[in-house]
Amino acid sequence: MKTNLTIILFLKERKDFNKRFIDYFLEHNLGFNLLISDGSKKTDKNLLNRIKKNNLIKYVKFPEDKSYEIFYKKIFKTLKLVKKKYVFFASNDDFIIYPTLKKCVNFLTKQKKIIGCGGTWIGFEMLKKNGFDFKLTNFFYLYKYQKIDHENKIDRFNTYLKNHSDLVRNCVIEKKIFLKTYKYSSNLFRNFVDLKDDFSCLYTLASGPIKILKKPLVLHQDHLNSEANRRADILKSNFVNNNFINDLIIFDKILSFKLKLKRLIVMNKYYSSVIKKQLNLLDLPRELSFKQVKSLLFKKFQRRIFNKKFKKKNYINFDKFDIVTKKVVYKIEKYLINNIK
Repeated sequence: MKTNLTIILFLKERKDFNKRFIDYFLEHNLGFNLLISDGSKKTDKNLLNRIKKNNLIKYVKFPEDKSYEIFYKKIFKTLKLVKKKYVFFASNDDFIIYPTLKKCVNFLTKQKKIIGCGGTWIGFEMLKKNGFDFKLTNFFYLYKYQKIDHENKIDRFNTYLKNHSDLVRNCVIEKKIFLKTYKYSSNLFRNFVDLKDDFSCLYTLASGPIKILKKPLVLHQDHLNSEANRRADILKSNFVNNNFINDLIIFDKILSFKLKLKRLIVMNKYYSSVIKKQLNLLDLPRELSFKQVKSLLFKKFQRRIFNKKFKKKNYINFDKFDIVTKKVVYKIEKYLINNIK
């Protein structure tokens, strides 16, 4: 069964997750193409052996992702290789719920004015047995349902800032839209990954409405080597770098033009909705100058404070999941148990 979607799997080390992702893809995929974009230091030979002679999977080795600048350039170069109309980004610590992914693609083929479609994301942790993962536990929402299919782009912009997350980049999106977005974000904002991420979400959302289904699309494992758990030090480095303000000005200029707003409206809303909340998490006094913020960050910022506040989760009762999601969880656990050595 042919589809009009390519899943892009971005790799950066974590070889122990590669086999799991590919095994699950091969068994449960519904005809989607998979493009593996590998920025690891060394090639995973076991992965190459696993995917050879599979017509649905294409593997491309890129230079090592030594920085977020390099990683974002890899995203743009990878998008240019895609031949399908729609793309979906994945990580090897994800379990995609393929029936929901199919619903997203089917929805987009019928709704010409909608540029993207997604679902909620559920995070989970793993219970171990004899050192091996075998059971999913502690479910929580990574991305909750949001209504971002307003016709008015300003309404979409305001909604995103009110419910700030990475949901937009984690939807099925028209490739041509992402190409325009990542042409900018791959060449701007230096190594400020939060600016790159937020710009990519806002520019994409300004390009058209995105429908979010009230169904889980991905189950994502929370673990110490996950991308989210490296963001504490990154956030600190943003605020102590003089170039950050300069890049915020560029951020404002491009998005203001895209949204047809007067200059500084975007920056002011972004500051009050996103940056100010991040600063508040650091327990800093109010009304500080940028120079004072830099000084205090160097003296007072402790990773344990950041992690304690950012890792607060509201767990979801498994019984509240729909039958499709429950079946996926059971299949994952069956696979894990069968692969315990």
